[in-house]
Amino acid sequence: MPRYLLPVLLVLFVLTLPCFMPVVSAQDTGSRGLLDKLNELKSAVRIEAKEIERRERDKLTIARGDVRIQTENRILNADEVELDQVQEVIRAKGRVQLIDGASRLDGDRLEYHYRTNTGVMYQAKGAIPPATTFQGVEIHKEGDRRYRLVDGSFTTCSICQPESGGVDWEIRAKEAVIEQDEYLEAKWASFWVRGLPSPPVPYLVYPIGPRRTGFLIPKIGTGSLSGFTYRQPFFWAIDESQDLTLTGIYRTKQGVEGQATYRYILGPEAGGFVEGRVIQDRRSEAQSEVRATITARHDQQWNPELSLKGDINYVSDRRIQRRFPETPSDLRTANLTNSRVFLTQMWPNYGLQFLLDDTRTLEPSTNDSRLSRLPTLSLSAFPQHLFGSPVLLETQLSGTYLQRKETPNSGRADLFPKLSLPWRLLPWATMTPSAGFRETAYTKRTDGGAAGGTSRELFEARNELQARFFRGFEVGGTSVDRLVHLLEPRLSYWFINAVGQQRIPQFDNVDFVSSQNRVTYSLTNRLLAKLKEADGSIRTHEFLSFSLSQSVNLNRRTRTFSDLFLNALTPERIDQAVREETTVSLGNGFSRVRERRLSNLVADLRASPLRDLTFYGVTAINTERSRVDGIEAGVRVAYPEYGRVELAHTYIRGGGLPGVFSDRETSGIIGRLLLTPLKNVAINYLGRFDPRRDVSRDVSLENNVVVTYATCCWMVGLHFLNRSEVPGRSGSENSVEFFFELLTGGAPPPPERGAQYLRR
Repeated sequence: MPRYLLPVLLVLFVLTLPCFMPVVSAQDTGSRGLLDKLNELKSAVRIEAKEIERRERDKLTIARGDVRIQTENRILNADEVELDQVQEVIRAKGRVQLIDGASRLDGDRLEYHYRTNTGVMYQAKGAIPPATTFQGVEIHKEGDRRYRLVDGSFTTCSICQPESGGVDWEIRAKEAVIEQDEYLEAKWASFWVRGLPSPPVPYLVYPIGPRRTGFLIPKIGTGSLSGFTYRQPFFWAIDESQDLTLTGIYRTKQGVEGQATYRYILGPEAGGFVEGRVIQDRRSEAQSEVRATITARHDQQWNPELSLKGDINYVSDRRIQRRFPETPSDLRTANLTNSRVFLTQMWPNYGLQFLLDDTRTLEPSTNDSRLSRLPTLSLSAFPQHLFGSPVLLETQLSGTYLQRKETPNSGRADLFPKLSLPWRLLPWATMTPSAGFRETAYTKRTDGGAAGGTSRELFEARNELQARFFRGFEVGGTSVDRLVHLLEPRLSYWFINAVGQQRIPQFDNVDFVSSQNRVTYSLTNRLLAKLKEADGSIRTHEFLSFSLSQSVNLNRRTRTFSDLFLNALTPERIDQAVREETTVSLGNGFSRVRERRLSNLVADLRASPLRDLTFYGVTAINTERSRVDGIEAGVRVAYPEYGRVELAHTYIRGGGLPGVFSDRETSGIIGRLLLTPLKNVAINYLGRFDPRRDVSRDVSLENNVVVTYATCCWMVGLHFLNRSEVPGRSGSENSVEFFFELLTGGAPPPPERGAQYLRR
């Protein structure tokens, strides 16, 4: 065939897995023996080249010019290829490329044993997704997933950094072995950063992939209370569904700590983790220097109706979470620790739940209190038509055994059936009357005496009237197509008969139900926009939501309330309002307080006028005394190229009031900041402030700053923490931690990644 003709010469070859054997027709070869081999085909090979030469006597096939050989998931490209069927070797030269699944080898020359999938590439480069690249004078392919490098280098940066500029880091070695998705094992290796080498080490093992066994990069830091701190984690990839991280920590001023985190996956819908810490604290104010925490999570979904969830949190003492600077801010400020396990079975009209629950107070200024529900069994009957009528029946039934330090242990059964009748008065108005009876029985009284248990019977009636009005405004703009204004007024009446409840042991919110003879009214305004997206679709966005709500007590009196109930009252609650200054403690967990005629007027605002601007606010106004009793407000502003800032403020009036309201006053500001002033640089900040503190003292409670510099393959950062108050210690605390991470994802990490050191 003339060589100057344009190629596409397609010939089938025979391959006994994974042999390469040419497949041609009888007309091409004149040999009937090749047709007999068609019955022995185990895989097909396709060869494309400008010229193919066959030497039957030597059993050689030579292809020249843009050669491409393909079989199964392997592809070989080269300028010239010689296939030796006797030695079962392919010899290729000139722009050689071997693609084996997702991995790739490029070089000048290749000797490849196609039956064993082994060979050697000279002056070669290789790549394994997602980000592993390597090169060497020789690269020996020693199996499907194993490579041996001679005078080579290894990195995870080449995939996202141009070769002309070099890579941020690489490992160079005289000899190295790569197990794909496992590890790099190198002899006489050195670590190069921006062209600068480290001293060589005789032996080095580097894990490849997200879950490989080995020592992780240590972290070092220093603190005014902890002293010099060194953290050395070790990661053990047990198998594909479980792993274990062991971390040793040494603090020169406090002692040693051991951490263990075990993660597991039991199936597509089952998994969790267990984490434990054992800490030696030489500066402990407690009797024992040894402190410990245990945290566990489990989530299992057998089917859409049956699930198991567990959340276990144990602390050896109440101050341990506030003691150490690496504890996340949300745990340092937590007032409670809760452990619960619940099994849930759902049906179309019913739900069944089995619950184990234990709650402990962590606030050092209060008594150490613990509440346990061991166990609770609850059955819920969802609203359903009663005998085919318009009347809806729903029921709540529960039984539990409760334990609390301040109250005699008791069993409790609670039954609450309720009937309702939704009634559409007009197309825009609905009225829903309802009535229910609640029976709650206990095995013990408050005094725990031998007189037996007690019970409580309550009758509840409600009637709610709600309406909805709306109006649309056609805009027809480039981004806003239409505006919709919704007006939703609501009026309701609520009645619960008054009963004496001092004989009932107080455990939680089920044990005290405040009597009601109350009218509640609210008005909600909402502004919705129909926005045009770039693809032509329409998206609904709520620009503004503003509501006002308040209630009127039609039969206000001086009543006896449970202290647990009064402690749970917050300014924005309108189902009950009392005059705090009239509180008289009865000394048995109950107090007498005068009710208010009007609850606080609660204004709730949510607004997002721009895509990157959001603010909210809830204000509780005492209209009887013309003052603000509570505020919760926040704002979030984002600028995609430079970061975002969030600010939230909480205020509750109190201070100086007797009894249960003595510690009610709260005022705090939380600020969060993400700033990206330069490429690859990110600053994450979290701060807490108390404006109530004396001006002579710093109003700052804590300042967390994390500064990171990151590329696509590594990240370095500093975490600085300042705390003005440390439980059990006088004075403030300052600590600094340095961390370094090698990244293998092949893409730049998001700026928010540094915030993980604020949350752990």
